[in-house]
Amino acid sequence: LNVGLQGVQIAEAATQAAVGYALDRVQSARAGSGNATPVRIVEHPDVRRMLLRMKAQTQAARALVYYAAAQVDRATLGEAGGQERLDILTPLAKAHGTDLGNEVASLGIQIHGGMGYVEETGAAQFFRDARITPIYEGTNGIQAADLVGRKLSMDNGGVFARLIADMRAEAQDSGLNALIDACDEVGRRLATLDADDKLAASYPFLTMLSVAVCGWLMERQGRIAADAEGDRDFLGMKVAAARFYVAQIVPEAMGLKASAMADASVLYSVAPEAFAA
Repeated sequence: LNVGLQGVQIAEAATQAAVGYALDRVQSARAGSGNATPVRIVEHPDVRRMLLRMKAQTQAARALVYYAAAQVDRATLGEAGGQERLDILTPLAKAHGTDLGNEVASLGIQIHGGMGYVEETGAAQFFRDARITPIYEGTNGIQAADLVGRKLSMDNGGVFARLIADMRAEAQDSGLNALIDACDEVGRRLATLDADDKLAASYPFLTMLSVAVCGWLMERQGRIAADAEGDRDFLGMKVAAARFYVAQIVPEAMGLKASAMADASVLYSVAPEAFAA
């Protein structure tokens, strides 16, 4: 969990740096505005898309890691279901948290432009710091193997089924519900496959399930923020990030279903030496 949290921390730092740069950097007029005056790059649609993606992915990763960490407390207090929920969430928190740290740090470089590629801004340092996190403390591929090899079969699939049921009970968006259903379908299928086929599908499945859990938590955050009173900018960003996540990140994860349903045959259709051809 600590390595997953490291991914979140890097993502947060990269996001703050990118936001600061976008609020300061002036470049080009706003397209379609009829005004030729250059504006801050935060006004440009594609930069806004990247910034909101950074905010949404960082908040989603934080929600996932914090939710997993909360299960440690539940397990320590002897609460029913705490340890089993922690067990199935741990590979998700480590792998997806660090994957998102890499994605967000890369977007931060993109927003900084050429300045992000050199050392002056520090944006490139965030990416270098993030890049080790999917490797140590169990590579993310090993986390995916653990998910499909051990965690899905806990309590004869009951631990996985209870996570799916909890998400279904609360999820409201139709796309999010479709992703949860897809995770359930793929997870049940993986339980019947041999080792090669199961492991070939493990990483796309881990990502699908991680996004489903994140979407569930982000949707919940958005509802709470919409009804809360306080800092309007902070709460407004919470709502916007949740809407963005469900509308744009969740559908991307649905696209992984075909990969997660595929077998290993194409992977072993060539000899090892063919990779050097």
